[in-house]
Formats: sequence, C-alpha cells, structure tokens
Amino acid sequence: SQNPDEALRYDQPVLVKMELMDKDELSEGFPKTPERLFGRYRAIIIDDLEAEFFTQEQMHLIERFVSERGGALLTLGGQESYRAGGYEHTPVGRMLPVYLDRGVTMAAVQDGRFDLTREGWLEAWTRLRSKQEDDEARMVTMPGFYTVNQVTSIKPGASVLATVSDAAQHAHPALVVQRFGAGKVGSVMIGDLWRWGMHDPESHADLDKAWRQLARWLVADVPDRVEVACVPRENESAGAMNVQVRVRDEGFRPMEDTLVKLRVTGPDKKEQTLFAEPSLVEAGLFEAAVYSRTPGAYRVVATVEKSATKGQDAATDLKFAEKGGGWAFDAEWQEWQSLEANRDLMSRMANDTGGRLLSLDEVGQLPDLLKTIEVPMHDLLSEPLWHAPWFMVLVLGLLLAEWVLRRKAGGI
Repeated sequence: SQNPDEALRYDQPVLVKMELMDKDELSEGFPKTPERLFGRYRAIIIDDLEAEFFTQEQMHLIERFVSERGGALLTLGGQESYRAGGYEHTPVGRMLPVYLDRGVTMAAVQDGRFDLTREGWLEAWTRLRSKQEDDEARMVTMPGFYTVNQVTSIKPGASVLATVSDAAQHAHPALVVQRFGAGKVGSVMIGDLWRWGMHDPESHADLDKAWRQLARWLVADVPDRVEVACVPRENESAGAMNVQVRVRDEGFRPMEDTLVKLRVTGPDKKEQTLFAEPSLVEAGLFEAAVYSRTPGAYRVVATVEKSATKGQDAATDLKFAEKGGGWAFDAEWQEWQSLEANRDLMSRMANDTGGRLLSLDEVGQLPDLLKTIEVPMHDLLSEPLWHAPWFMVLVLGLLLAEWVLRRKAGGI
C-alpha cells in the first residue's frame, strides 16, 4: 500500500503458538517468566522481527530457554532480521551461529543457487530424496534467491549445512546450526525462501516437506519436564539396570516434593511396581534398581505425582507427568561378546573385596593366601537423616533445651 498509516497497521508483530491450549495464552505478548516459557514451549522461531520488540529481560529469558532448559531457537531471514534487526551485541545475537558484528558491505546476491555442503549431505533432515543424485537433480531445478543475509564468518563449533552461490560462484552461508548450552540454534539466512514453493506444485510439496523436517529437527531432542534413563549398574551382574527419573517444575528447576512410581513390564508381560528413591547426590533425580532375569525387552513407565496443595484434597496426589523408557537384556550375548578375560573387572572386584588377582604363574600361592586372607563382609546402607528417629528426638531435645534456657534467662 502507498498509504504509510495503512502500511504501519499491517506491519505489526504476530505471535503464533502451535497446538494452542488456551486461546488467550499469548494475549499479553511474549512470555516474561520461565514458568510461562520453559514449561510450555520446546522451540522458538523468530522471523523478520526487530530486536526492539523484546525487552532486555525477555532476551535473557530466551538465552536461558536455550542454554538451561535445552530448547531450540530458529531465526529466519528478512529485512528486519540479524544485523538489520539490531541483534548484534544482544543475548539473542550471542546465541546465533554467525557473527553479526563483522559485517562488511557486499553486493547483493542475484539469482543465488542453493546447494548442500558436505556436512549438509550427512544430515538426514536436510535431504528430501533417498538418493543423493535425485537430490542434486532437484536442487538444479530450484529457483534463484535474491534476499540473502550475508555474513563473513561463522562461530567456532557451528556447521554450515547449506549455501547460496552467486554469479561469481562465491558461496554464502544459507543454513547454519550449532549447539548452545543444553539446546541448539539454527539460522536460515535466505529471506525469500518462498520463491521455492512458487516454482511448481512439486516444488511447493518439497518446500512443505523441508519445513516439516526442519521443525522435527528443532524439537526432536528437547527434554521434557520428566526424563527417564535406563543405565547399567556398575560393578554388578549383567541385567542390573538403574532407572533414573529426572523431574523438573514449570521453570525447569529440580523438583523433589514428588512421588515417582515405576511400572516395569518384562518379556513375560508381567508387571511389577516400584517406587524410585530420591538421589543423595543430585536434586530432582529419582533412582530405582531393576534386575533383568529373563532375556528379552523390558519397558518401564514412570508416573510422577505431586502432593496436593492447600485447598485440594490432601488425601490424593496429582499426577502431572508420565514418561516411558526401556532396554533389552540378553545374558548370553553379554557373556560371549568377548572371549578375552576381563582383567579390569576382576582386578576391581579383588580391590573392592580386599582380595588379590593372581596370574597363572602365581596360582601356587593360592593355598597360603586362603589361610591368611581376610574376607570382610560389608553392607552399605544409605538413609535420609530426617527418617532417623534419633534425629527427631535430638531436634525436640534442642528445642526443649532452648525453651529452658530462655525460661531461666527471663526471655519468655
């Protein structure tokens, strides 16, 4: 439109939330607290939006969303993105895989040709065909691009997965990704990617597929509030698994006032119920030992229940999350995967039990060692201090002593 007022009316930021649970959820704008952002969203996509739209606190919140919560950030090209949007020297700019403060004036890209780099060919989500030659033929038919946010260098650890080459065959980064803290960041430097979908119906379908695969990559490895991991127990027999459940609140802080129940189903389809105990070394971690006896697949489902708050029925718990995991057990495979003697394991067992590892030449010393060696019996028990009765008696005794002292001193 030629009317500046009408153009300004249409040039307004738009917040779009996928799978919206509450129609008024974004009515107050971009989230301002970790509870509103971390617990409800897995990825953030910023497209053609200047940095001034966000407050400084919101930018730091986005940085924490990626680095601490493990979320994903995707920035798209446009006339108000990257340097043109004022993102240099901002928390969002620090996360990007490209340098924004090293820009130089370069000629605009004309009829840029899209191509994958060597690293790009290794990523399944950047390819649209099962065979490389088919993908190469597809990219030859792609239209040229004219709006490219040009950068001179990428940051250490970043990977350029796709480029756009100009008429001089100079390759400009088109798709760059990197890990940032616990999360990941991707940048699409092309601003007119829509030209791809306008070429023909097949290209439109390819563009849709590319966006779907990019979205799956964004959210694929983003952690949930409840995560289940099945780890073999060290220094124990084959089949001994340690089921670890990490629980976080809406702000993705470790959560301890919960009950974690495990339902384990073995190859015989029989189900057993266990309760995971809080870890003594990590907040928000609950653990339980499970021993596999029958070869086959095992599945575990963790149910996390939170105690009812004031105003709710105190006799009931509130189930707020359920997450599954599993493992496979094959005793014969683990036994015969190596035909060599596991001397490291035997040496560790001997040291832990106060014994001694003998070589074949030292077998003659065995009768004398059996007469003199001590066989200690140890049983390691761990129990939270607040579960001990004597601790409660001690606390009550200290309170009583304080009351007596105050009484004598005239403090009461």
